[in-house]
Amino acid sequence: MADIVKDATEYRIKQIELAEAQYYKSLITTLDRIEREVVSLASRLPLTDGKLIELQSAIAIRPQIKAILEREYLKWSDTVVREGFNKQAKRIEKAFKRIGNIPVEFQELTKGDLALVQNLKQQYFTQFKDVSNTFTRRLSEKVYQNTLVGSEFAVLEKELRQTINGIYASADDPEAQKLIDYINKNKFDKSKQAEVDKSIQTLQSKFAKDRAGENMKRYAGQILNDSLRDFDATLNFNKSQDAGLTFVKYYGDVIPTTRDHCRNIINGVYNKRKSGLFTVDEVNALWTSRSWKGKKSGNPLIVRGGYNCRHQWSYVNPDWYDSKGELII
Repeated sequence: MADIVKDATEYRIKQIELAEAQYYKSLITTLDRIEREVVSLASRLPLTDGKLIELQSAIAIRPQIKAILEREYLKWSDTVVREGFNKQAKRIEKAFKRIGNIPVEFQELTKGDLALVQNLKQQYFTQFKDVSNTFTRRLSEKVYQNTLVGSEFAVLEKELRQTINGIYASADDPEAQKLIDYINKNKFDKSKQAEVDKSIQTLQSKFAKDRAGENMKRYAGQILNDSLRDFDATLNFNKSQDAGLTFVKYYGDVIPTTRDHCRNIINGVYNKRKSGLFTVDEVNALWTSRSWKGKKSGNPLIVRGGYNCRHQWSYVNPDWYDSKGELII
């Protein structure tokens, strides 16, 4: 018999991965456009002997940087929370209908669900907006600091590009740009993970493209990842609580970078039942009794394995499984 709970959960996970890849691709385009506009804006600052010298102009540039980020980045962010969240909410509803073995009134999105969706949209848009505010300040500080010490424009340009795009900043060298394009295109292709990692290493070593960790792409990408998955987990948690489902099962694949915590749950290391089901209390106990790199504060049923976790809990009734742990509904 087909495992409809597993199929429904894997469908949700797959659609999140596809959505993330889609929105990350548009994020790359957005940040590249921001990078070009900010560098172009900075290129108009007054120079003397090729060096930045006018502090008043450096200070005056901040509202223009802010306008660029709000026009480009916040427009992208709004698309993620409006379009992305709405589509995933419909997928959750579809999964509940497909499983079917719960009261009919909980198989569809209720008024309470829709109110939660709206609140989550506002919550995550605020996080995206915080990134915009943070990097408006950081980019403005780069301009001011380089002007204060009389840097050459090339120095400021590199810092601006890396503050926005990090290691993936645009490059003048065609070979370096080819690697950057390859990384951006294949970041979410699991079959090409080794080649992507190798390309990153080449950028760092051969082309001295330092991994600028404090960059806008990294922070925006992190929120994109976590917002899509945490939204799915929160709405799924809320609907399941209303439907009286108090047992959960962990789903998702295992890749080389999978954390041991997630790997152990999926491989049955912590199983208390043949079906691999846990009560909510058992999940909480498992979460609090262990520590690992990337662990994230919050409800373990929402944050799952922590930052960048690609797994999901699904809520079930133990009566749906036989003594061998096989689904019987």
